[in-house]
Amino acid sequence: MIEPFDVGKTIVYDVQISGASKSMLYTIELTVGPGPDQSVSKTIKKDINANGESVTVQFPVNFQSSEFLSGEFGKWLSDQNRTETWDKAWYRVAVTSLNPFEEPIQAEDHTGKPSLVKVFEEFWDQKVTPRKGSNEDSYQYEVSVLSTVQDNITLEVGPSRSGPWTLVGTRAYTTPGIRQTLKWSNVSLGFDFDSAAYRICGRKQMIFDGPSWPVDVEYKNSSVSPDRGLSDTPFNYSIDVKAAKAIDVGLNVWDVSNKRYISAGRQSYGNVGQWETMVWKEVNPSSSAESSGMSNYYFSFYYQGSDNPFSTTYEKTGKYSSGPALVAVNLKNWTVSPANGSVFTCYNYSVQVETRLPSCDIELQTAQPNGWVWTNRGTATYSGDNDTLVWKNVSLDPVSDELGNASYRFLLGDTVLGKYVGPKIDVAFRDLLYSRIGNTDRFDYKVKVKSSRPGLKIELIYTDDGLIWNRSHQIQAYGSNCSEWQELIWKNQPWHKTIKFDVVSN
Repeated sequence: MIEPFDVGKTIVYDVQISGASKSMLYTIELTVGPGPDQSVSKTIKKDINANGESVTVQFPVNFQSSEFLSGEFGKWLSDQNRTETWDKAWYRVAVTSLNPFEEPIQAEDHTGKPSLVKVFEEFWDQKVTPRKGSNEDSYQYEVSVLSTVQDNITLEVGPSRSGPWTLVGTRAYTTPGIRQTLKWSNVSLGFDFDSAAYRICGRKQMIFDGPSWPVDVEYKNSSVSPDRGLSDTPFNYSIDVKAAKAIDVGLNVWDVSNKRYISAGRQSYGNVGQWETMVWKEVNPSSSAESSGMSNYYFSFYYQGSDNPFSTTYEKTGKYSSGPALVAVNLKNWTVSPANGSVFTCYNYSVQVETRLPSCDIELQTAQPNGWVWTNRGTATYSGDNDTLVWKNVSLDPVSDELGNASYRFLLGDTVLGKYVGPKIDVAFRDLLYSRIGNTDRFDYKVKVKSSRPGLKIELIYTDDGLIWNRSHQIQAYGSNCSEWQELIWKNQPWHKTIKFDVVSN
């Protein structure tokens, strides 16, 4: 072997004994240290019988053993950023005969022998082009290599990952510490295959898939359900597949916590030439609790037994399938009652909360029919004991005279948890007038009414202190059948600080 030696491998010291004139028992003592501190060392002893001949004694030494891990050498060994050659090792050999009249022999070396290196070798961006083909095509293989030492990198090809392997050729990696791309061009495969493989061999060895024989695959109806949930909600994914031969189908899901795709497992498709629905149940798109964000997914198609796919749904379409949405708070059973009325009607809103948070404040906002402005209607607190939150006696903007569906939504901070339709505003009011009767303290109250419901009874409601609303039990009938504006008058009424109107329930 040529220095520097790989510090990760056992290094053998050879001690040659010669010159013994007759058979004699000797003790050979080898002391090895990696650095100037001689207390960081290891001593190995062996007894031999020279028998009057030359004898070579071998001492295997592992520089990663515990005796060497302290001091400067230990720091160099553990620091991944230190890639320089280590040249501070030393050794000492002492040979002692059992003959008391024979002087001990000693030799030592402090010149840094052997020099040591931490061998790091990685392969990146390996590929074969084209990825699909037959044994009648020519291929190009390439791999990017980064190593701390020079190396000869060999390419071998085979009909499967288990071989048998055929040598293609060797390329020299000559730039330690610098990434270098090696290529093998115009490679022909002299064997039949479905999914071939290739092996890159240097100081390390790795096997990769490719090329593969083309397989026609069709798919449709990829889906995930439910479309939103908590981070630990079990989701079900499915896809319909039809292929010309038996293959494996894998699901890949975006982990919103770690920001990478994770494999949710593979399933075997065997109903060749027929559509088959494949389902992955109870998949979690997040590895941490209380995470939130939009996940997505795609499917991979494999030859059976192959580690790498020959195609994916992303490669075929250029996009991922969206969903599900992971939320810190999930909403269920949202309601507003009554389901219809006017802007003066008092509505009750409720929603059921699912969350792993110990507590949170949920805000209710409403918008008028055909409106884009959201108005805060108050906050309710979830504390774990009350999973259903309620907002009572909520009225909408009295200025609006639009008919149609209002909207409401719930927020956690600035995050909209859900937007919903309701209530239906089917009664509108406008042009409210106060008409004093002469010099009296009596008034006529007028308002124009329009509704998509005919035959309504409208009641005057008032407050004199701005706090408590009272029903007047003064009823006027709205009788239009064509959603027209109709003026209603409440004559000779007492003064009220504020008035409004509402539909009287039957």
